[in-house]
Amino acid sequence: MYRKYLSLLISACVLTACTGETTASVTSKTVPAEKITQIEAKVKKLYPDADTKLQHQIVDVAVESLESMVFIKGGTFMMGAFKAPCSPISTDRMDWSPDAKCNTTISNVKTGSNFIHKVTLRNYSLANHETTFHGFDAFKRAHNLPVVRADIREKYDLPDEQFKNKATPTKTWQEAKDYCLWLGELTGSPIDLPTEAQWEYAARNRGKHLYYATNNGYLQPKNGRHLIDGRYVDYTKDEWNISDGNDSYHVKLYPPNPLGLYDMSGNTREWVNDWYSNHYYQQSSELDPQGPSTGAKKVMRGGELTTSRVGEAVAQDEYYPSNGFRCAVQQTTTINSTK
Repeated sequence: MYRKYLSLLISACVLTACTGETTASVTSKTVPAEKITQIEAKVKKLYPDADTKLQHQIVDVAVESLESMVFIKGGTFMMGAFKAPCSPISTDRMDWSPDAKCNTTISNVKTGSNFIHKVTLRNYSLANHETTFHGFDAFKRAHNLPVVRADIREKYDLPDEQFKNKATPTKTWQEAKDYCLWLGELTGSPIDLPTEAQWEYAARNRGKHLYYATNNGYLQPKNGRHLIDGRYVDYTKDEWNISDGNDSYHVKLYPPNPLGLYDMSGNTREWVNDWYSNHYYQQSSELDPQGPSTGAKKVMRGGELTTSRVGEAVAQDEYYPSNGFRCAVQQTTTINSTK
């Protein structure tokens, strides 16, 4: 009987660290245990009234935010919408050459993205995936705010697990900004939104002339086809690298770009830190540009082309699923990777 009691006690201590707390410890292969302990202490201090489940979720989200950071070695590149072949066989499979003369999109002139300019970036780190419902739910609940799609989720009794691995929509730029700063507070790291230049540099595999931020620089959609020897051939499952629309907004379904970053083409558009101006590229500083000092809109990057940019009102009228974001660490030291 004593042995059985002792076994139960040991099992309980594994889950609670024999502290009397019921929050299970979060483990990580890359984040040191001491760091996780610091995060747990921070969460308990900031949210003492949160239940065990929520405290655990917040810790899990904070730790995962560090795990997901990919170190990006800085460098110099020519930022902007470089030209494309004028008559490609397929716009999904374009290769750049110095004699390319045509705009990738008509909007390049309107947004000012066709003004090529030299940019030099210091080292930084970027999340390898867009922020998910799992993370944003923790943020919302920690601040006693309704989660995204709360009405629908409650009406149809939809479990959190159903949304967990989907990119979260945002209604305002400030929500994205606040979320990244919140992760910074929890982890003690300088986490923020990436700048527009950081986003493009990473999407283009450190500034290479790549039209799409996929594993090979081409679009190979699920259920898509391509031309081989004069006939169209379906892409195989192993060749898929972008959604066909039916599985949009799920993160990390397809291979990342060469830096290890997922969904920088083919999923959501992503908020960045910069104010928007269609003239900014002509006035941009060379070293770590931060965008205009003020403005009425914020820049969104992504969708498909690595060079596409758009200015969006900082507050939208609803949670559009196409409006997402990812966070960055604004420092020169390595978080996880040395890519």
